[in-house]
Amino acid sequence: MSGKGRELLGQLFHNSGEGIMLFSKKGVIEMSNPRALEMFGYSEDELMGRKVEDLVPKGSRSKHEVHRNEYMKNPSPRSMGQGLDLKGVRKDGSMFPVEISLNYLSHQNETMIVAFVTDITIRKESERVVEEQQKKLAEYADELEKKVRSRTRALEQMNLGLKSQIQERKLAENALKKSLDDLKKAEQEILASLEREKELGQMKSRFVSMASHEFRTPLTTILSSANLIGKYAESDQQSSREKHIKRINKSVQNLTGILNDFLSMEKLESGVIKIEVKELDLEPLVIEVCEQLEAALKNGQKIELKSEPATIRSDDHIIRNVLINLISNASKYSSEGDPIEVSALVEENDVCLKVVDHGIGIPEEEQKNLFERFFRADNVTNIQGTGLGLNIVKKYVELLGGKIEFESKEGVGSTFCVRIPLAF
Repeated sequence: MSGKGRELLGQLFHNSGEGIMLFSKKGVIEMSNPRALEMFGYSEDELMGRKVEDLVPKGSRSKHEVHRNEYMKNPSPRSMGQGLDLKGVRKDGSMFPVEISLNYLSHQNETMIVAFVTDITIRKESERVVEEQQKKLAEYADELEKKVRSRTRALEQMNLGLKSQIQERKLAENALKKSLDDLKKAEQEILASLEREKELGQMKSRFVSMASHEFRTPLTTILSSANLIGKYAESDQQSSREKHIKRINKSVQNLTGILNDFLSMEKLESGVIKIEVKELDLEPLVIEVCEQLEAALKNGQKIELKSEPATIRSDDHIIRNVLINLISNASKYSSEGDPIEVSALVEENDVCLKVVDHGIGIPEEEQKNLFERFFRADNVTNIQGTGLGLNIVKKYVELLGGKIEFESKEGVGSTFCVRIPLAF
């Protein structure tokens, strides 16, 4: 793997907001990111080589070791201890509540466990506060209801001040109704928060599964090509060396693409991407992107460009990423020698960026899912990809106030049209 590939992997590992730990099948801690070290209060040297059971309460360690051994017999992506209150133990002996998602990967013929660890102290405290509020509200409602019944009986016996007593009861009922409505609203907000956390956990598990699969092929290619290069020591074997160097470069590009997709998705989901609007000439930008991608096309593929001068107010970085993604997809899902048609034309108050290919197309019954995260059609399972590209493109286009449309027929090809305003 190139230095750039290692740097991207390192950034993903070290900058994660959750603890990430890597264990051997015997439970020995092999790697921990900065967030995990901070969470448990250890330095990297102190934590490396310890058993994972050192981070578990003493009364649960033997049971934890049994569960770990069972997991290694049939490893799969899963949440650990569903329905249980899991605790982590810091270096100073203090405990804190955690949630753990497990996955696995194979490295040098050894199966290893990847654990995503989340400190849920704040959420547990919020749940406790809500529970106390619910209890107090129930007690208040019970007390209020008793008071209402008592006053009603007094009214029946005395038949005095009927109007004022009835009004008081109505006020009490309204207060109770408002309190119950507030409680219901608080419960709905908590449920929505829990659902978002669940979705994030599922997304991360799906990414680890996808990444472990997608990384395996290019990493294997890099390793085998690197070994073969070492065997071509003679000067007349330069062509063989160059062939394997190209294979390594292509594999590194694939890995970089996977990491870029995930990092772009994470930035979009967290809202950290800001629009930088400026006046720009569209035609030179489109020409530059096409020239940049020419070298990455399959053998015989050519970009047929049709554009016209246009000055727009938008974000050139986002437009560039949208074009790169669509043109790269057109090349990936087309055969060698197939042309790729690209146009950038003004239509009323919009500019239409269109990319047309003559490749494998998208099955009609699957087109409704095309922009979902991790979606890949059945007819592309043998072509490498993350299933994130078009989801990212759609979000980029929407950030610019535009929309994306497409037409496709299986075995004929696909047309994607991005419409964005001339002035954002």
